[in-house]
Amino acid sequence: MGNPEFAVPSLNALIGSEHEVTAVVTSPDKMVGRGRVLSPMPVAQRAAELDLKLIQPLTLSDSDFIASISAIDADLFVVVAFKILPKAILELPRLGSINLHPSMLPAYRGPAPLQRAIMNGEVETALSTFFISTAVDSGDLLLSRPLVIFPEDDYGSLSARAAKAGAELLIRTVDQIGSGEATPVPQDHSRVTQAPKILPADCKIDWSRTNMEVRNQICALSPSPGAVTTLKGRQFKLLKVALSMNSERDPGEVTAVSKSSFIIRCGSGSLLIEDLQPEGKKRMTAGQFLAGTKLTVGARFE
Repeated sequence: MGNPEFAVPSLNALIGSEHEVTAVVTSPDKMVGRGRVLSPMPVAQRAAELDLKLIQPLTLSDSDFIASISAIDADLFVVVAFKILPKAILELPRLGSINLHPSMLPAYRGPAPLQRAIMNGEVETALSTFFISTAVDSGDLLLSRPLVIFPEDDYGSLSARAAKAGAELLIRTVDQIGSGEATPVPQDHSRVTQAPKILPADCKIDWSRTNMEVRNQICALSPSPGAVTTLKGRQFKLLKVALSMNSERDPGEVTAVSKSSFIIRCGSGSLLIEDLQPEGKKRMTAGQFLAGTKLTVGARFE
């Protein structure tokens, strides 16, 4: 059970293992892009390529859906980046239901663990597998492994590495459950931290913050949904930046402009802008942007 690109390596790993995948559950196709084209979820697309039985319920509480997956009589449900499963579904498989989560649980419980870890300036996170219980991300732990957050990482690069490493961890977990060697360990609920969903307010850049804080925000939200700022009422997503030296200008002001980049002052320090996406345009380098836009020192981003 899964939806996004993050879950595809796990599906591929399960198909390549000795375990039988009897069905794949994903959300229904949805409208995406500026052209509003009806498109399948990445997991649904991969399942179709592999000619796997595909189930796409409108809701997980639908009685017909519950009956259909009950009839499959699966030993284990494997969940990667999907929805919260109701108790009626959790009780179906003989061996239980497991989930892959990109954090060292109980830290960063919730839907945005990688983004929040980068945003908070962490240099390391982890991957965990656990038995799913009715409380979100709180079930007994099975396996875990650390995952380094490199200085050059953004959400896109970290998520890709996490997906690949997580798939390997997931197969080890399923192997141990199948052989009876799994040893679940209760989480220490006194050490819980949360990773709430990314909201529009999380994407708005506050230039009064330090350059490291703004950099972490930009990296955590790149390539999507993107950290946003405005210049003369026009919105921009900043997607790749580097730390730069202090200047005497006010936060949000452009302090230097070259042919290939420009620098914006923060509350402490500055940021050199390398990649951005102007409103209504595709991602571009700062040099490409400056080739078509006159930007001067003193211009102010809000």
